[in-house]
Amino acid sequence: MPNIAPSSFDAGKKCGGLDPVQLRIVTLTISGYSSQEIAKKLGISVPAAKRHLSRACDKLHVSNPLELALYALHYQLVNED
Repeated sequence: MPNIAPSSFDAGKKCGGLDPVQLRIVTLTISGYSSQEIAKKLGISVPAAKRHLSRACDKLHVSNPLELALYALHYQLVNED
């Protein structure tokens, strides 16, 4: 699974203005976690996890998990290790 690149926490630039929760959810999503797993891991409801992911995708102008993963790789939000 991909690892978070140390520079990925500069949410104001490469991350399209994502807040820390959105960035964490994006990272977990592209690492293969389901919405249910993300919600449990972060201690939030499944609808809240989905809402954060949806808002993050809107900010990044992507419409599906594949585009999200490609965006993350392109802008080096994750390492390919």
